[in-house]
Amino acid sequence: MGDGLRLAAPFISFLVILALTWAVDHDAGGLVSLMPAKAAPYARIIAQIAAWLAAAWLVAAIFGAIVWQFARRRSALKQNKLPKLLIDVGRLVIFFGAGLAIVSQVFNEPLGGLLATSGVAAAIIGFSVQKTIADVVAGVGLNIEQTIKLGDWIEASPDLIGKVVEVTWRTTHLETFDGHLVVVPNSTLISGHFTNLSAPERAMRVAKSVEIEYEVPSDRVIEILNAAMIATEGVLTYPPPEVYIDSCADNGIVYSMHFWVVDYPETFSVSTNVFVNALKFLDQAGISPVYPKTDVMLIEPFQRHIERRIDVAGLLRRMPFFTAFEPDALAALARDGLLRDFPAHAVIVHEDEAGSSLFVVIEGVLDVTKKVAGRPDRRVGRLVPGELFGEMSLLTGANRSATVTAATRAVLLEIGKPQLEPLLATHPEAITALGQLVAGRAAANENLLAIWPEERQEIARMGVAAFLLAKMGQFFGRALS
Repeated sequence: MGDGLRLAAPFISFLVILALTWAVDHDAGGLVSLMPAKAAPYARIIAQIAAWLAAAWLVAAIFGAIVWQFARRRSALKQNKLPKLLIDVGRLVIFFGAGLAIVSQVFNEPLGGLLATSGVAAAIIGFSVQKTIADVVAGVGLNIEQTIKLGDWIEASPDLIGKVVEVTWRTTHLETFDGHLVVVPNSTLISGHFTNLSAPERAMRVAKSVEIEYEVPSDRVIEILNAAMIATEGVLTYPPPEVYIDSCADNGIVYSMHFWVVDYPETFSVSTNVFVNALKFLDQAGISPVYPKTDVMLIEPFQRHIERRIDVAGLLRRMPFFTAFEPDALAALARDGLLRDFPAHAVIVHEDEAGSSLFVVIEGVLDVTKKVAGRPDRRVGRLVPGELFGEMSLLTGANRSATVTAATRAVLLEIGKPQLEPLLATHPEAITALGQLVAGRAAANENLLAIWPEERQEIARMGVAAFLLAKMGQFFGRALS
């Protein structure tokens, strides 16, 4: 509709002027006869010039409409502010041709001498403004080749990365990530080496490295770093993130995390969150990145080896849920608990099934889903290292409230009623602390506890913490207070 309106004015003007030119040439209606004799030739010349200019206007409008339609079909331009350089150059060529036609057809002048004279003048002007001409030609090339488009992020030099906001006759305007506007001459841009960070696809890969000591098994580190990337919001699931070993450095092994983000601006925030998760997951596993250090050995150095044992007691000690237990109790849980290894996509627990154990996430990422009537299961959460689930089933005997599936390979510590019951007998002070902690986690979701209407009334009368203590007492066969 817009293109039709833009073509209507030049088309109507061309028809009107063409009709007027025909009327003047053929003295239709005695129009020329009414003019003074000296004015008649000038009227014909003016009419012919107007006809050529109207034709040029119409051709230029058609050319512009074709260029705009071509750009829309390619979806090359995604902003309202479209570059007009190619259209302007086309219009200039069209009107220049119309000017030559006017000289040749209206004034009957030979074009050879005119072109020779204009060539000499163009050479003189060209030497004086060759830099400007080079910028203009480079701008035309950028528009024709479509190597960059509005909205693309390009790296014009090692210290200049910006988003293309406009391409004019002479320059390309870049907006940096800091919000500054940088103007780059087109000839400088096209004659050098620049990288389009948004082509051929806007999604781009990011690589970040971390160095870990030789004593830690490489396969374990790779699993932890891979889980950290998967658990980070903004990391694309396809292409999938990957971990590589870059090199063996002086202090440890350099691991490289490779992941994809939707566009260049996302690299900063997503990379930060990937590092945050990687450091958190490594810390939860009792691992830390290496740092410069010097070892002075006054005795015979010990034989270094890769440590494959997981310090389960140390991991539990850092979790709020287990702060109520003394170190000996945590060591007993670590010793008696079952360390389980699940492959990716394995289902750990099913919703509504009976259970009497909790799971501590040591390594990996887990997805939590809930059933929705008549629809596919809906993901309601994600569990990462340092978190636990199933405490309601362990402490109260309630059925599982959700399905938990391994999104990656996962290592979990399973603690059951037989392992916890002896500790509660010797640590009565832990009972109240555990009840209050579970109450805090369940307060926002009381429907998981109130299976029967009378239990809802009981929660309203007693409070969540007291109700949980009573349930724990019934489950473990003793009165808890």
